[in-house]
Order: sequence, then C-alpha cells, then structure tokens
Amino acid sequence: MAVKKRRYAYCAVVIALVLGLLFELKLMLLCVVVIAYVICVPRFYSNQKKATYEKQRFQDVNAYMSQMAQSFVYTKSVVQSLEETASCFASGRMHETLEGAFAILDAGKWDIKRAERDALFFIEAHYECEKLRNLHAFFLRVEELGGRCEKEFQILESMRMAWQSVVENIRLKRMMERNVGVLIYVFLLLVCMLMLQIMRGSDLDIITFLPTQIISMFLMIGLVVYAVFMDNRLCRSLLEKAADMSEEKANETFDYLENYDVKRERKKYASFMWLSIAVAALFFYIKPDAVTLAISLCIVFAGCNIHTFIHVSTVNTMRAEIAKAFPKWLFDVMLLLQRESVEGAIEKSVETAPPVLKKEIHRISEMLAMKPHDPDAYMSFLHDFRNQNIDEIMHKLYSLAVGTNRDSEVLDVVMEKNIKYLEKAERDSMLFQDSMKSFTWIPFLCAGFGCIGYLVIAIVTSVGGIVDLIGA
Repeated sequence: MAVKKRRYAYCAVVIALVLGLLFELKLMLLCVVVIAYVICVPRFYSNQKKATYEKQRFQDVNAYMSQMAQSFVYTKSVVQSLEETASCFASGRMHETLEGAFAILDAGKWDIKRAERDALFFIEAHYECEKLRNLHAFFLRVEELGGRCEKEFQILESMRMAWQSVVENIRLKRMMERNVGVLIYVFLLLVCMLMLQIMRGSDLDIITFLPTQIISMFLMIGLVVYAVFMDNRLCRSLLEKAADMSEEKANETFDYLENYDVKRERKKYASFMWLSIAVAALFFYIKPDAVTLAISLCIVFAGCNIHTFIHVSTVNTMRAEIAKAFPKWLFDVMLLLQRESVEGAIEKSVETAPPVLKKEIHRISEMLAMKPHDPDAYMSFLHDFRNQNIDEIMHKLYSLAVGTNRDSEVLDVVMEKNIKYLEKAERDSMLFQDSMKSFTWIPFLCAGFGCIGYLVIAIVTSVGGIVDLIGA
C-alpha cells in the first residue's frame, strides 16, 4: 500500500514538473504546484479502493438477493434460505455479515420468529438498501401467511435485474463523465499554454510576468483539484436511493395545484411585477435604444408572469415524481394480486405506496370500497397528471377487476410493461440526481477565466508600452 502511494506521489511530481516547464513557472510557484499535486494525486488511490469497495457491496447485495429469492421459493424458510445463501459467500464482507446473522439466530432460538427478523435487520443495517429491506419484508410476510410464491419472486427478480442494469449503466456513465471532463480540462489547459506561446517574441510576450504566472499556477492546481473532485463521485454508494418527495410536501403541492387561482397568485407576486417594471424603466432611461427596449420588455414579461412560471415548474416536478413513483407502486400491487383481488390489492398497497401517491391511492381505494368495480375510480386516477403509460395500465387493472380478460395474460402484459417503466424511472431518477450535481462546465469556466486574464494582462502591457513610447 505504501509503495503504491509513493508511486502516485512520484507521478504527481512528474506531471507538475512537466506542466510547470510548459508554462515556464518560476521556482517558487512551481514548488506550490508540486506540493498541491503531491497532496491531491494520492487521493486517486484511496478513491479507487472506495469505488472497488462500493462496487463489491453492490454485487454482494445483488447476488444475495437473487440467491435468497431462489432458495426461499423452494424452502419457504428464512433460516434455510440463509444457510443455502451463505454457502455462496466463502469470504468477504457478505460472508462476515451472514456469520453475524447466524449468531443472532443461534442466540434467539427460544423465539425463532423474532430472531429471524433481527437477523434480517442486521443484514439490512450493513448495506442500507431499500430493495433489500423490501425483499426481507416480503420473506417474513410469505413465511407467516404460507402458500406458493413462485410468481411473486419472478416479479421481484425481474425488478432486481432492471435495477442492476440501470445502476451499472449509471456507474459507467459517471466514469466516462470523469474521464471526458479531465481530458477536456487538459485540452483547454494546453490551449491556454499555446496562447501564451503564440505571444512569445512579440510585444505581448507575458508568459514570464508574475500575474500571468499566478493565473497559470491556479489553472494547473485547478486541474488536479477538478480531477479528484470528479473522481470522488465514483466513490458514492451504488445502493443509495434517490430522495423522494415527502408526503407532507406532496400534499402541500397537490393542494396548491388544486386551489390554484390566477388572480390570487398574480396579486401574491405583485412586488416582482413592480420591481421588474422599475428595473426595465431604469435600463431604458440609461440607454434608450431598440436593443434596450427589447431587453426591458423581456424583463417586464418575466416579472409579470413569474406566478405562471412557478405553476408550470410545479406541474412538471409533480409529473416527474409521479412517473418515478408509479412503477414502484404498481409492482407492490402486482405482488398483492397474487393473493388479492384488484380492489384488495389497491387498498393494501396504500401503506407501502410512495408518498407522492398515497393521497390519490387512498381516494380511489375509498371509492372502490363503496362501489367495487367502479370505472371512475380507475379512470380518474391522477387525472390531472395522466400520461399514456398510466392510462394503459389503469385500463388493464380495470379489465382485470371486472374479469374481461384472463388474469395470467393481463398480469404478464402488465409486468412486462412495468419493468420497462421501472427501468426508465430508475434511470431518469439517477440521471436527474447526477445532472443536479454535474460539474462538466468547470473546465470551460476555468479556461475562460484564464484566457480572459491573459488577454487583460496583454492589453494592459500593450497600453503601458504605448504610453511609455508616447512619453518618450
């Protein structure tokens, strides 16, 4: 380990020296760059270990979930399934975790049901994965109720495989984004160096000026800081769940949309309207021309319609949350349909439904309780946020409820479609989370400021030379 760290440190020194020579840094500034690289570059080694660790955790959880589900189908016993699954992990973190679970089982033989729950909770605590918790909850429920569960675990396995595919693709995307971002930064850094070299031998030769050297030093340090920063993203847990909208926030947003009143909202944001008018008038007063008039009108339009922008943004946010939550809820309904009617499955799914859907599912559940097979309950589900996918699924559930189609055929069609919807929802959720934290613009920002700094120094130097010439 120490040898590898030293190798990283040597590489850091070499890279810093090469860049320093290209930018012709003075010795003191070059030492600063070398120190920064020696501090930062070894982080790649620790990040590599963390990324490998997180990847292994993700693979362990997937292998565990697959094997446990397969074993439970035949044994219908948590303890026996754990024993069969443990044989697949001869060593490693999962092996140690399962050993701890068996220790809990051995200590709680006087109350085996409670010991099973504690053993599964122990495994969950070591991996913090929502899908693992859901699988364990299903094990306990099936073991308590009994009966066959092959179809349910076929659904769960399809869901797990879709999740695995999405997460692996996102991991590769993050790695590619890191590599491309660093290459872009290196390319732009060389462009800045080429810009300085082009000015060599002319009146704009500024490469040895102290301000230029300081800018070059920060650009070089920025490269390694940016590379480490992007590399840190690969160390994030692959088991983490994207944050969902809370039930309180969802209810508040639904109330806002249901009670939306244009006049009231326009009055609420009247201060923004008057402020935009004042700013636009000031701009036009300072420079009364056609361009300023156009910009001023745009400012006034934005200020007068800010309530509309907020409303449209809120609707789009809710649509995205519903598109992400609906496939997860539908999987719960499909699992319950193996033992329940459609109305019963919807009623029992309220408790575990995603927060953004709880209120609406509870509403249609009450409608179906008073009037079973009520088509309005299915057709009115999320009527303000319906899309083609939701419409199609709700029609399938209605036809299943009234018995116009064979159960197995409808469930197979719904499962096939929902796997695609779930995969898309998982991917969109993770991509949205990444896009909110994307920093691929940083190389362009740094290089842009660097080039502007060089040009300012060159212009100031040129003007100073002209002034000196005139004075002479």
